[in-house]
Amino acid sequence: MTDEELEFEVDKAKEEAIAKHMSDIQVMSKLILHINEYIIRFGRTSNVHDQLMDLKTQVIKNRDHLQEWMNKI
Repeated sequence: MTDEELEFEVDKAKEEAIAKHMSDIQVMSKLILHINEYIIRFGRTSNVHDQLMDLKTQVIKNRDHLQEWMNKI
């Protein structure tokens, strides 16, 4: 395999990884949006309010970490 072929394969793998992870980021963003929607609708009276706030924080951290990793590719 030539250097050019190897470079092409590496670039192709990077593009595929970015495409897959962009889809993951979109799912996480949608989840955050829907958690917000639930919290707004049901507020603090919901028995799962605090757990949702914790989950939202964790999902945001995961999404941001994945985005940072993708930026390094």
